[in-house]
Amino acid sequence: MGRKPLSLFEGLSGNGEAKALPNTRRPCNANLLGEQSMFKERLLTPGPTIIPQRILQAMELPMLHHRSDVFKKELVKACEGMRWLLGWDSDPVFLACSGTGAMEAALLNTCSPGDEIITINGGAFGARWRAIGERLGLVVHELTIEWGLPATPEQVQEIVRAHPRAKALCAQHSETSTTVLHPLEKILPEVKKIAPHILTIVDAISACATTPMPGTPSTIDMYIAGSQKAFMLPPGLSILALSTQAWNAVESTPKRTLYFDIGLERKSLAHGETSWTPASTIIVGLNAAIEMFREEGLDAISSRHQKLSRVTRAGLGSLGCTVLAPDAPCPSVTGFFPPHGLEADTIRSLVRKNFGIRLAGGQGKLSGKVVRVGHMGYVDAFDVVNGISAIALTMRGLGAHVDTSAAISACFNTFD
Repeated sequence: MGRKPLSLFEGLSGNGEAKALPNTRRPCNANLLGEQSMFKERLLTPGPTIIPQRILQAMELPMLHHRSDVFKKELVKACEGMRWLLGWDSDPVFLACSGTGAMEAALLNTCSPGDEIITINGGAFGARWRAIGERLGLVVHELTIEWGLPATPEQVQEIVRAHPRAKALCAQHSETSTTVLHPLEKILPEVKKIAPHILTIVDAISACATTPMPGTPSTIDMYIAGSQKAFMLPPGLSILALSTQAWNAVESTPKRTLYFDIGLERKSLAHGETSWTPASTIIVGLNAAIEMFREEGLDAISSRHQKLSRVTRAGLGSLGCTVLAPDAPCPSVTGFFPPHGLEADTIRSLVRKNFGIRLAGGQGKLSGKVVRVGHMGYVDAFDVVNGISAIALTMRGLGAHVDTSAAISACFNTFD
């Protein structure tokens, strides 16, 4: 048997593992190669992402009963692995739900109707904090940021001082819709200095395992991650890590949910179980993903995602595209406005039809205006270059004067 890859870059045949691509094949009538009866689809979206063969094989093992001793060992292993990945001092909670469910669970377990919270709205997911808070009967004070710009420590300090009774501050680390990375490593320590009582709740669903942690349990009280992003897993598993301050808030907050009662989950974890039927197969896959993370190393993972972000932005810039968030780019996804006269959704549609590459569109006020290229998880430089090449050829086919060779050169020059 071949050796295991030492880096997520290694995945080409001959290095011990076949480069995983979705097995999806669909009829296609027209593309650059002419008529084809089979066509491969590639994901360059900010979730779900490509699942490596190694993880697929782990999840293909016979189904484990979630109350068996074998699965208990997998659950214990997942807890230990997540503590290592996050640098956390306590076990996380696993919920069988999407990231939005975990966001709601965070507020359900720590806040009661009438409590005040502060949210940072710099995109579609920042706006979701407000929607959840209002649905739960909370008083929401919103810091509105221009889409495409990061929040600044000064802006956050001002709103925290203006609302001293706020119980929680809710923020994204990576705002996927605008491809912005908020500087939480600078913001959260200042928040704790001003208001030590406030709970800092971080949606890191598209940031976790792509960029260094923006703090520790001393500055982050609740940290939310999701399976379908850089963890290279199917959707359906959310992970919450809590500080001691957050657990104290959970214990003192009246219960108003059963399924999302994370205090109950904590008690079950002490016995090596979950309270309800877990996403057991995904948890098995999570352990395989963490093994890959350990082999590559946390610093190398962050460096790779930063490089892929720079490569993507360089290639798009050479095509005359306007890249979103130039001053605070997210390492997991890059958004861009096409050159004047080209429609974002037309580009996406043709890239998928002719090249089998699926890109993401805009959300909220950016819907129909931008294209987003995901480069997190099991993605390497050649995946990105393929995507840029497909975009360039599509733009040229739509009448734009672009130099495909220059775009590819810009990518590789940046990578070097």
